[in-house]
Amino acid sequence: MRFFKNCPFLSIIVLISLGLFVYGILLTAGVLPASNTVNLSVDPENVGVSAAVQDIKARFSNLVQGVKERDYSVDYMPTEYVPDEELVKDLGIDTGKDKEKPSEEEKEKTDSEKKDEEAAARRAERSERMKNGESDEFLKEAFKTRLPENDASDTGDSYDGFYSVGDGYFTGGDTVIIGDSREQGFGMYSGLDGIVSYAQKSYGVHQVFTKKWIDSELGKLTLEEAMALNRGKFRKIYIMFGLNEMGWADESTFDNAYYQLIDMLKYYQPEAVIYVQSIINVTKSKSQTSNVFNNENISRRNEALKVVAEKEHVAYLDLNSVFTDEEGNLPEYYASDGIHIMQKYMYIWVDFLKSHAVLSSGSDTQYVTGYTPEKDVTDIGEGKEAEESDGSGGEESAGDGSTSESGNAVETGTDNSVSGNIEIEDIAPANGENNNDTTTGDWETGEGIN
Repeated sequence: MRFFKNCPFLSIIVLISLGLFVYGILLTAGVLPASNTVNLSVDPENVGVSAAVQDIKARFSNLVQGVKERDYSVDYMPTEYVPDEELVKDLGIDTGKDKEKPSEEEKEKTDSEKKDEEAAARRAERSERMKNGESDEFLKEAFKTRLPENDASDTGDSYDGFYSVGDGYFTGGDTVIIGDSREQGFGMYSGLDGIVSYAQKSYGVHQVFTKKWIDSELGKLTLEEAMALNRGKFRKIYIMFGLNEMGWADESTFDNAYYQLIDMLKYYQPEAVIYVQSIINVTKSKSQTSNVFNNENISRRNEALKVVAEKEHVAYLDLNSVFTDEEGNLPEYYASDGIHIMQKYMYIWVDFLKSHAVLSSGSDTQYVTGYTPEKDVTDIGEGKEAEESDGSGGEESAGDGSTSESGNAVETGTDNSVSGNIEIEDIAPANGENNNDTTTGDWETGEGIN
């Protein structure tokens, strides 16, 4: 008591620090909900004062800027996205309110039932097209990718499988990538020109509705606003979130934020194939030295992501099937900081995406490796193409030991693409110019989580 009487100002500082420390512990433990715009992974291994100060600063900034927080704490299942009224007012977005009101019977159906019915209708339509001898029949029988046992990728029930494709699938101006610094690195060093990148260092799934950082003629936009202004533009959307969020969000909060993101994307990009990419594991040394960013936690999150993708009827891509060793670790030489894939190994990621493509429309068939409309599916099935081939060239040869454009082996006779672990060569791939960044060199920060 004497100390508090003799040093009142110092006492106040001690009490405030103690309060911030307790507040920070409660935040990281998930007892208290963190601000949806704060990134508690800036200093992931230290809890307490730094975490609490970050959260308080974010809340104060939100108050000053008038940013509305979103609630990710309650259980959230796939549902219809409804644009914010202010977004509609500021950007003139069509909310669809003028559409015909649903009948009472439709209102009684659960959101999950509606999604299931839509997926079933799409499957029925594709089946009917195949019966009529349209191009899907050729693709289904001869060019579908067969996944190895260690690959947990899944197209969901809206599509009939994955196919191997060429660069044109990604570079037509209708592909967008969304995510954190890992996805940003892919956009910078993949060598695939024309991809729109909405990926940024330290970006989190909980910030897509609140963080204004995307440049436009109207100023800085949130991802939601950017998607609204580019409504209907994209046909392929690749998402990667999860590593940064381990510093603050429990699995339920993370899942709920992901559901809301996907539903928003479906609203503004209804024709797009949405790919949920798994969180890539970290190296063994990184995993063993972090209580948060380790492969055990990553595996749990990826299992949850598979469920999210399944419920949303979107594709799930298991990148760890090609990026991890026998023990489930990212090889040390892939990332100097234990996290970010170096530029010279980025081709593994590119080849994986090329062999895991979903065909969302008839126009996508032109990108399928080895496919031409003139081919007869009967001839392909009987192996006639292999007999006619001299084994000397083309993007895809039917001879033994040949490879598709994506680098995956092709089985003789059936001509089925096979996705497997890609043999690593310690050389840098020949990347072309990239629209996102002209910087050369390895993608590595050495600054921890980004």
